[in-house]
Amino acid sequence: MDSKISIVLKALEKKAFAEKSGEINPPRDKLMQAITPDTGLFYNILAKASKTKRVLEIGTSAGYSTLWFADALKYNYGFKRATKVITTIESNPYKIGVATRNFRQAGVKSMIEVLNGHALERLRMLSKSDLNNNSNGIKFDLVFLDADKENLIEYFNLVLPLVAVGGIIAADNVLYPVEYKEAIQDYLKYIRKIKRIQSVTIPIGNGEELSFKLS
Repeated sequence: MDSKISIVLKALEKKAFAEKSGEINPPRDKLMQAITPDTGLFYNILAKASKTKRVLEIGTSAGYSTLWFADALKYNYGFKRATKVITTIESNPYKIGVATRNFRQAGVKSMIEVLNGHALERLRMLSKSDLNNNSNGIKFDLVFLDADKENLIEYFNLVLPLVAVGGIIAADNVLYPVEYKEAIQDYLKYIRKIKRIQSVTIPIGNGEELSFKLS
């Protein structure tokens, strides 16, 4: 793993542990709300193995998961300079500031395009741009859904056309916390009825749902 990225990840993991243990108690809008380290490693390996070249992330927070993707894409590009190969969407200005600082410290700021705004609005803009470009639109190899769970189905519908055939749409928190159970069950029932999608739950971290685009 890239040494600069590793240093920032470890610092964020320390902060996340302090939040969960109650050592620090930031207000809700400033919580990290990051994936677990084993989940980060899982996506890092998945992105490397699938030779992912473009990532779309819904929900940046402090940029923890983004950095795991950035390390994978650095590897996939042969450590050559790659600009704006990760697009991440976040509506919280405070978290955008924190994430941007983390990207800069990790030496990957140029790889990441941070879109400020509500995810649904931003995704509709991306979908419209893709439609206008027809077959020349840029497709993502991996999409990570880690925002509010109530809009998961709409997020999925908006990103599906943006994903390349053979690409993956991943969703976090499909097992925990239980407060998301109703929204998650609706999401799982919905996506598993789509014939051109093959989907599976991975019991790692808070539970990950991987949906493979067959056609």
